Amino acid sequence: MSDVLGLGAGELGQAYRRGTLSPVEVTRAYLDRIAASNDRLRAYVEVYAEPALAQARASEQRLASGLPTGLLEGVPLALKDLLHVEGRRTTAGSTVFADRAPSSVTSTVASRLMGAGAVVLGKANLVEFAYGGWGTNQGMGSPVNPWDPSVERCVGGSSSGSGVAVSAGLAVGAIGTDTGGSVRIPSAFCGLTGLKTTQGRVSNHGVDLVSHTLDTVGPMAWTAEDAALLLQAMHGPDPHDPATLQRAPEDFLSRLREPVAGLRISVAPVNILGHVEPAIQRAVDDAVGVLMSLGCLRRDEAFSHIDFVADQVESGVIISSEAYAEHGHLLQGSPPPGDAAARARLLSGAAIAAPRYAAALRERQRRIRDFARVFEHTDLLVLPTLPVTARPLATIDEADLAPSRLTRFVGYYGLSALALPCGLSPEGLPMSLQLVAPAFHEARLLRAGVAFQSATAFHRARPSSF
Repeated sequence: MSDVLGLGAGELGQAYRRGTLSPVEVTRAYLDRIAASNDRLRAYVEVYAEPALAQARASEQRLASGLPTGLLEGVPLALKDLLHVEGRRTTAGSTVFADRAPSSVTSTVASRLMGAGAVVLGKANLVEFAYGGWGTNQGMGSPVNPWDPSVERCVGGSSSGSGVAVSAGLAVGAIGTDTGGSVRIPSAFCGLTGLKTTQGRVSNHGVDLVSHTLDTVGPMAWTAEDAALLLQAMHGPDPHDPATLQRAPEDFLSRLREPVAGLRISVAPVNILGHVEPAIQRAVDDAVGVLMSLGCLRRDEAFSHIDFVADQVESGVIISSEAYAEHGHLLQGSPPPGDAAARARLLSGAAIAAPRYAAALRERQRRIRDFARVFEHTDLLVLPTLPVTARPLATIDEADLAPSRLTRFVGYYGLSALALPCGLSPEGLPMSLQLVAPAFHEARLLRAGVAFQSATAFHRARPSSF
């Protein structure tokens, strides 16, 4: 079944309609692989074996009977353990919530995915309170990158378990959240396609948040086409989340394969990126060549408006303040042991005075207005997703902000972005290209991603464990 476990959501759907595969056999194959691998990879904190099989049987019956089927009928997915599911515990990656009562609500995203026929395999591991870029978690156990069978390497965070679940063949796709890079970072470290949605595109109802200003929910999958399928199923207005009520639903699928000729791209100059591993820079340069061969037009002046360091500092003020306001009370007294680095980041919010936080919010709005001028001259920004490849877990320096250095500005300016695999390093580790678009231009990103992946095969690479 290893070939089956490498199929995407769209490919599975086609196989189901042909009758060459069934949702029950596919779900069983994923559950068997999870049972064999999860103790080592630590992708899931809880697996819903029997409920998943029940969902798969229901999908199988709909397919066999000719009843209407959903967009994700019988597709096994993992949910980051910030998304509530009624009757299930949500840990937010923290030992503080080890005995948390089962939830009384189901998040809008989970509800919509299941309504589209998806099979929820379980809850994916994450950085404690979703606050960290390397993907480590001392309390719950750090997920392990499947791309190196000999060395335990980082996955990236905070949607670490979601990244492992897909890249190790433990789910067809996964849902993560992205504040400053938490969908794109693990997607990049794990060779996946990850979409950072715009605030207000996807409902945050029923999701434990680290930053109510910046948090977004987004898909992680092998391909841009699968990311589009997941987004199609879960986006749209939700009365439980007022931020979503300003945008009508969109069709992300019908124009996916339209040509990208004429799209203007601005490529980040090397001198503003800071240190980037040479192999990654070469891979990004080659990817730019692919985009230009598809008819994209290069316009590079846009990056004069970006200061990655300053944006990282200002967004950090907002995230730390809001994370502390949301979760700080849980760490008072004598909480159970957990992840020291994530807790230190969270507790640093206590030292941020209210005037400083308010000033950071005002400054963000001013910069967003100024930054809007960038997209008068370009359609997409192009740069590496990460400056480094996956590092051994034993060598991680939690003070090193490398994972989010090139991603955090996207959330800060309220933009959308797509991480795309663009090759393997000499050590066989994934490298990633990042495309950035204005707010609510996910369709443009996905169309560019599909075009890029139609011209390349990087998204077809799999870890040796496949």
